[in-house]
Amino acid sequence: MGITERKEREKEQRRNDILNAAEAVFFKKGIDFSSMDEVAEKAELSKGTLYLYFKSKEDIRFAVFQRGAGILNKLMQQNIQVDQSGKDQLISLGNTFITFSLQHTDYFKLFIEIQTSNMENLNIGKDAFENYIKNQSPITIVQRCVIKGMKDGSIRNDIPESHMTATLWSQMLGVMAVINNHQHLFDIFDIKVDDILRTHLEIAQHGAIPR
Repeated sequence: MGITERKEREKEQRRNDILNAAEAVFFKKGIDFSSMDEVAEKAELSKGTLYLYFKSKEDIRFAVFQRGAGILNKLMQQNIQVDQSGKDQLISLGNTFITFSLQHTDYFKLFIEIQTSNMENLNIGKDAFENYIKNQSPITIVQRCVIKGMKDGSIRNDIPESHMTATLWSQMLGVMAVINNHQHLFDIFDIKVDDILRTHLEIAQHGAIPR
């Protein structure tokens, strides 16, 4: 291994160590109540070293968000089959989102927070955020399934694919955000989260199939 390659690996490892520390702090105390000093202490690094890798706490938060979204991406890709119709792939993605929310609760909460927040409040570079959303976020997988469904006839094609994708994605995020922030409302009526999510998928499915 050459010197340059070794330095790059060490740099990547240090970055991962910082993110591991940030997750431990953020997920325990909440991001708004955490500080860069606490992350540095947890990572056993100086605060100055943190700023060599991340320009702000919000920058670290976005990197942690990308980690969680990467897990969701991987789960989505694993749970859709090539021989499935576009519609069935979308149903699989919806079920995967449910699984993700239950198995990776902290990542899920951060995912909903980032996806439903005002861009200005996130304090993240607009270009970096837009590039991520367009090229790496889970919505790109949803879009591919919508396009496939429109081609194989399992998804209605009288609506532009970009509109269909954005609508289905927004609906799911909205339902998940309500569940995440207002679980007590469902508890009052003794309604299970799984039932709400699966009912949403059922309604979304029939609204998306051809007439």
